[in-house]
Amino acid sequence: MHTFLANHTFTNDGNTAPFVTLTFAQSLDGKIAGSQGRQLILSGAESMKATHILRSRHDAILVGIGTVLNDDPRLSVRLSSEDLAGQDPSAIQHPQPVILDSGLRFPITAKLLLLTSPTRPWIFTRREHDTEKRKQLEVLGAKVFAIDQDAEDIQHLLRVLKEQSIQSLMVEGGAKVISTFMASGLVDLVLITIAPVYVGLAGVSAVQNAEVAPSFDSISYHTLGRDVMMVAMPQKQT
Repeated sequence: MHTFLANHTFTNDGNTAPFVTLTFAQSLDGKIAGSQGRQLILSGAESMKATHILRSRHDAILVGIGTVLNDDPRLSVRLSSEDLAGQDPSAIQHPQPVILDSGLRFPITAKLLLLTSPTRPWIFTRREHDTEKRKQLEVLGAKVFAIDQDAEDIQHLLRVLKEQSIQSLMVEGGAKVISTFMASGLVDLVLITIAPVYVGLAGVSAVQNAEVAPSFDSISYHTLGRDVMMVAMPQKQT
């Protein structure tokens, strides 16, 4: 499986949008987070390694502001020289963090803004939030894209990212972002890691509206330690 991830080409040659890979880990009962979005560590060591290999293969990585507020992620690549078959970890290309944040709630204390963060975030928000908060974020190294369209207008977002030379985008969540991309018809590849645990009814489901979720082609399953990863291509809308 790791060979597939290392060798797969995540590109859309000649397309006006980046290649979009949607990936997330879920429990056996389809939950990606605990009650009220509480972070859960679902992936085992092998599938976590696969996630970081995926990150290293993409130009950018996208999450929603809810994930930033709940998890305070770094969104960087964390692999050892052993994981990289002897390659120098310092040579790793970290993906560009992209945050969907219509209300410009991004905290100025986030780890993504630390001096130790390898790449500062790009934050997509609505134009009316061109405020002192935007100036604070930009002083700390963030790049704020204030756009007329809603920050969750996926087609417009992908066009802007392509204009910024982003050729491949890895989408990690959370639930609202996953559902929005699933329904968009603009995802090229889906990788779902299924962990052998149950979360229960209070947990947050990966897909909020199953009626708009796509069907899949070219489905394969891969064992990663204790977990199973489904790799599939969504059927494109016509």
